[in-house]
Amino acid sequence: MHMVSAEDVMSIASEAGRIAGLAIRPEQGAMIESRLAGLARAEGYDSVNALISALQTRRDIKLTGAAVEALAGRDTWFFRLREQYELILSELLPVLARARGRTRPIRIWSAGCSTGQEAYSMAMNLAEETGLIGDLQVEIIGTDISRRAVERARAGAFSQFDVQRGLSIHRLVKHFEQSGKDWRLKTPIRSAVRFEADNLLNPSDTIGQFDIIFCRHVLSTLTPDARKRVIGNLAARCAPDGYLLLGEGEAAYAAGPFRAVRGQKGILARETVTEMAA
Repeated sequence: MHMVSAEDVMSIASEAGRIAGLAIRPEQGAMIESRLAGLARAEGYDSVNALISALQTRRDIKLTGAAVEALAGRDTWFFRLREQYELILSELLPVLARARGRTRPIRIWSAGCSTGQEAYSMAMNLAEETGLIGDLQVEIIGTDISRRAVERARAGAFSQFDVQRGLSIHRLVKHFEQSGKDWRLKTPIRSAVRFEADNLLNPSDTIGQFDIIFCRHVLSTLTPDARKRVIGNLAARCAPDGYLLLGEGEAAYAAGPFRAVRGQKGILARETVTEMAA
C-alpha cells in the first residue's frame, strides 16, 4: 500500500476544511488512506495517491465533493450515550410539551447524522414509550454532508456488526427484520425519520426550527472557525427554549449561544436555563 504523502495530506486537508470545515492533521495520512480507498477503487484509480493527484489537476467539483464526503464519515452506533435518550423522554419532552401546549409537533434534528443510528434510536425510544408521551407528535430529521451516508440511513439496513453495537436482542427482534446478511428496520421506525443531505456550514434555509438538536461527536472534528460557524447555525435553528445535545468533552465548544443544564452532562439549553423544570 502506498502511504499518502505529507504534501497530499495538506492538499486534501485544505479542501476538506474549505468545504466541510474538517480539521485534518498532518499525521492522519492513514485515516485518509482508509476513508478514500473505496472511492479511489470506484473511480478507477490504482491508489489513493493517484486519486488525490487527480483532484489536484482535474479540479473536478463532483469528485472533490465525494472525497470530502468520504473523509467526513463518523463512527456511530445505536443508543450511544444512552442516558441522553432517557433524559429526553423523562424530562425534555414533557417540559417542551407543556410549553407548546401540544399545538404542534416537537421537532428533533440529528445534525451530522451519519448512517442514521442516532435518529433511529430516538424513533425506537418514542415507539416504545407511548405511555410516557401519549399523543405527543414528534418529528425527527437527520442531515449529513455525505450523500452516501444519507442513502444508507434512508435504506435503514444495517450489518450484523452495526446491530451488535448498542442494540439489545429485544430491540433487534422488535424493530428489525433480517434481509440477506443485513438487518433492516421495520417500516414504522423507518417512516418516523426523514433524512436529507445538508452541510452544517451552510444548512438549508428551509430546514426550519428545532426543539431538540443532536450534534454529537461532530464539533470535535472541525476547525475552530468552522466550529464557531456551526454553533451559530445550530443556535439560529434552535427554538428559544430548545436544547442541544453534544458528545463527551464537547460542551465547552458551545459556550455563548448555549448554556449547560446543571447536573446534565452534554445537555445545553438555548436560553439561560440552568436546571430542568420541575
